[in-house]
Amino acid sequence: MDVFNLRYMKRIRFTLRSVGAWPNHVFEDPPTSKLAAISKYGYTSFLFTNCFIAIVAQAVYLVNNKGILPFIDLGQTFLTLLLSFVYIQRTTVPIQTAYQELVQEFALKFHLIHHKNTTDFSAKMNDKVNKICEIATIVAHLQAYISAFMFNIAPLCMNYGAGMLSSDRPVNATFDHSVYYALPVDQNNGFWFTIISVYNWYVSYNLACVFTCQDLQICVFVFHIWGHLTIFEHNLNYFPRPKTRAGSKTEPLRYSNEENVEVATELKEIIKYYLMIKQFITKTSDTFSVTLCVYLGFHLVSDCILLLECSTLEIDALAKYGFLTLALYQLLIQLSVVFELISSKGDGLADAVYGLPWECMDNGNRRTVLILLQIVQQSLSLKACGMVPVGVLTMHAILKTSFSYFLMLRTFANL
Repeated sequence: MDVFNLRYMKRIRFTLRSVGAWPNHVFEDPPTSKLAAISKYGYTSFLFTNCFIAIVAQAVYLVNNKGILPFIDLGQTFLTLLLSFVYIQRTTVPIQTAYQELVQEFALKFHLIHHKNTTDFSAKMNDKVNKICEIATIVAHLQAYISAFMFNIAPLCMNYGAGMLSSDRPVNATFDHSVYYALPVDQNNGFWFTIISVYNWYVSYNLACVFTCQDLQICVFVFHIWGHLTIFEHNLNYFPRPKTRAGSKTEPLRYSNEENVEVATELKEIIKYYLMIKQFITKTSDTFSVTLCVYLGFHLVSDCILLLECSTLEIDALAKYGFLTLALYQLLIQLSVVFELISSKGDGLADAVYGLPWECMDNGNRRTVLILLQIVQQSLSLKACGMVPVGVLTMHAILKTSFSYFLMLRTFANL
């Protein structure tokens, strides 16, 4: 069965394609025309340019209204500006060679479907991980669609309630937008309001898909890493012990010479399998190192702004930011807990290696076991910028710091 016949892989590929974040060309014959680069990265470049222009327009709006709008009202533009910065960084990921090679290696080599025929336990783990990935994919897509919908429907409802969508609009009233820009047009004109609203819906879809589905893609990688580590641990726990001789009632204390040769081969395969897993973890960490760093920095700042926006307890604010706040917090918690699977699984591997029947082996195989024990004691956690391990402890520090910043900003807002 091909990897891309799995439903969750189809969904991930479709969604990432729709936002120019899936490297199609690495799975196809590369085109030889002069327009090859455009066919590969044309839509991605368009999204990058589009987002850069939007960042400038939002920044100008922020500067122009500084001291005019209330502090809390400016928080909306701060938030959308931060989202745009993360988005523009993530649009550069698909054009990176390391990302393309990682996706290709995962789909063609590392995915558990390529290892399910090794043992019965591998087949069971493949089915289990695929079910987990299927559920995670459904949840992530629901988050993307509902977040984009709620973020844009709230201003539309507020405009309707204020009578801005009727033919007889209130005098001196202004349209409410989900994202505000400094534009050389009259944004209170009905035509331009429609254009800006449609554009914001389009941008919101792209941003929600990039956020949730790139996080989902990383989570799928982590689920399969966890599956491989579980198979590796199972192989250690069920390592063959010395065979009982015919007519003997007790288990022998040492492997025979023939068995030691088989043990040496088995240990080499186990070490090769572990090094394959560790190499993929290193590639994943290196590829998404900057992305994770920017992502954690975004949460550090944006989470306190979202709390500030919701702290007014106004219906309009809760309608616009309530679900978005829950979604972003859930994404941070979800990603951190998923990443914790790797480090928690890696911590128990040393015990599994020490549980091997090394006392029954010859000196050569004992040295091999010692080398394996030293290898598995090295940390397996994914790190942001190669320094900060992503996990529950990092999540706790971010949430704690964000809440402290929220209290400080809330004090300034009340001055």
